[in-house]
Amino acid sequence: MPLIDRSAAHRSTRSESLVWAIERAGEQAWRADVEIPRSHWLCHPVPDRVPVTLLAEAFRQAGLAICVAGLGMGQSVRFVVSDMTVRVETDELRFPRFGALDGKLEADFTGIRYRKGVPHVLEVDYRLPGLASGHVNAQVLADRDYRAIRRNAVEFTDAALGAGAELIQVTDRGPGTMTARLGIDESDPFFFDHPVDHVPGMLLLHAAERIHEGELGTAPRFLTISFPAFGELRSATDLQATLTGHGVETSFAQGHRVIGTARSDSTPYRAVA
Repeated sequence: MPLIDRSAAHRSTRSESLVWAIERAGEQAWRADVEIPRSHWLCHPVPDRVPVTLLAEAFRQAGLAICVAGLGMGQSVRFVVSDMTVRVETDELRFPRFGALDGKLEADFTGIRYRKGVPHVLEVDYRLPGLASGHVNAQVLADRDYRAIRRNAVEFTDAALGAGAELIQVTDRGPGTMTARLGIDESDPFFFDHPVDHVPGMLLLHAAERIHEGELGTAPRFLTISFPAFGELRSATDLQATLTGHGVETSFAQGHRVIGTARSDSTPYRAVA
């Protein structure tokens, strides 16, 4: 299976790369070598359980690597995720006693819509057989189009703000509800592995996962999140979480503008016959 450069998955450091190689498995089907290390800081303080956030990141990196290195879209295009779903298909998704969780990730490009002859919207199904599955919808933009959309974004600088900030800063609680401010640590080596001009969507997904585990005492087996708008850096981000029996519904907003909505659930996965 051909190895890929970490930049194909939009990572600047090898330690944050979870996808190592890709190969074509069919006309619209691919396989990717995935390795999630137990030593990753997101695995602490429970380094025996695979975080849902790292599953989602493995899906995201695989899709990027396939598009860049496999489908030849090149480094200049931008990928904007519209929504993402992750589902754990085993009772407990845990690391082996020693070493990393590794496997062959299957990626099926179930829908590709074109604009002027080039891919514009992607729909991708993912599967780690017997372990997890997921789905991603994403938009593909030429660099010039992305820059036009983001022309008013705050410029990312070398001065990282919010170092050591607590991710979930609770401001109010009610019956089955929680209001909080999102703490954004720009020095974080995972969410800010490279310069960005917006609040990383994976940071919002991770916050939804942490809220679920904090409120229900168990990791989610299902998490879906959508991103209706870009979250702006260095703008106050507030969240509202509502408990829904086995799960949580979370909304992220900057002022009156919703930038993300998430839903999680702890119900065990049952495959449809």
